[in-house]
Amino acid sequence: MKLFASLLSLLIATSAFAGNVSVKDFGAKGDGVSLDTKAVQAAIDCAAGQGGGVVSVPAGTYVCGSIWLKSNIELHLDCGAVIKGSPDIKDYCSADCCPQNEAEPNSGDYVSGGHLLLGVGVQNVTLSGPGRIDGNSDAFLLGPDGKAYSKKKNVPARPSQMVWFVDSQDIRIKDLELADAPYWSCFILNCERVWIDGCYVHTRRKDYHTFNGDGLDIDRSKYVSISNCRIDTSDDCITLRASGAHLLADPKDCAWVTVSACNLSSSCNGIRIGVGEGRIHDAVFSNITISDTKTAFNIVGAYEKNGRGTDIDGILIKDIRVDSKELIRIHHMHSKACTIKDITFDSISGSAPETSHIWAREAAPFKGIVLRNIDVPTQFECVNAEVKVEGGSMSEKALSADEAAERRNNIENSKHLLY
Repeated sequence: MKLFASLLSLLIATSAFAGNVSVKDFGAKGDGVSLDTKAVQAAIDCAAGQGGGVVSVPAGTYVCGSIWLKSNIELHLDCGAVIKGSPDIKDYCSADCCPQNEAEPNSGDYVSGGHLLLGVGVQNVTLSGPGRIDGNSDAFLLGPDGKAYSKKKNVPARPSQMVWFVDSQDIRIKDLELADAPYWSCFILNCERVWIDGCYVHTRRKDYHTFNGDGLDIDRSKYVSISNCRIDTSDDCITLRASGAHLLADPKDCAWVTVSACNLSSSCNGIRIGVGEGRIHDAVFSNITISDTKTAFNIVGAYEKNGRGTDIDGILIKDIRVDSKELIRIHHMHSKACTIKDITFDSISGSAPETSHIWAREAAPFKGIVLRNIDVPTQFECVNAEVKVEGGSMSEKALSADEAAERRNNIENSKHLLY
């Protein structure tokens, strides 16, 4: 309640500023052809210079490169208003635009470090709809022949996260459509007090596949609320991470996160928790529908080789309706030592016919995994994990001695890893 009260106070305060302007007043065309970056940026700078205010974006399509958000600003997109990413990678910020940013050409993701909207060290910023922020993925993921690139390493260039906040506080994103990012849609890194409500987030997954097309990525951030969102993505819908410490002066835990009343659908994971080298704790996911999804819940220590992985504890997942291939996947993957404990799944129903996996390394067994009232007629494999089943139809799959030995060998030697 304190979080919501502070955000309400923020909105009231922002609306009282004198710097309310329209991007049209600064020469923005909104014709879908002209490059409107300078005009939109000038409107934001003007409002910020007057102490803050609302920057209105009327109906139209505003082609833009990188736009720097400023403190005490609400960027409001009217009905029919679209901020669309420029098709020219040169119109985006460089990877060295700030110490917290980087390109990732060697990580396997092949992104430039450019962002469409970015807030670095800002406070009291609102992005509001009902308009749309459009990453223009066609411009980067389709070749000259109009066909999608078959591998991401073949993409000549693409921006990084479409909407990016880092080292910022009191951020609100509401009633917006975040569409067709060529990479992750929205990245919240090392922030505090963030509220995302009523948004529709989607990346391409039917006509072509957006490589790494995540929805909302919450990394090393505290006091985050995500509610009433519809997310349909080619990769993870919602992630909690504890990564990027090498870029941050004061890296935080990822903690005190609530996700509620959301509808999720993904070609990969509905909810993924893990990755990095920090700690993720105290998060609640409730009243969520997950449909047409590969894996509903993926909790993983480390995707990267030679990394310790992220410690994860104090996670509650309850009141969920699922239609996925696999329900639960909890695994160390490349991590050798991270701790995963005190994870409770409570009151989940639906369909997930493939076997779930709870696989730990012998040196770091999982503890306190509770499956309570899981009314999904499926089984789970358990290796080196303390799992308590309380009611429901989900049951542990019996492994023969040879099967158990094979699983343990594969886990310890990082063979046949779960992704």
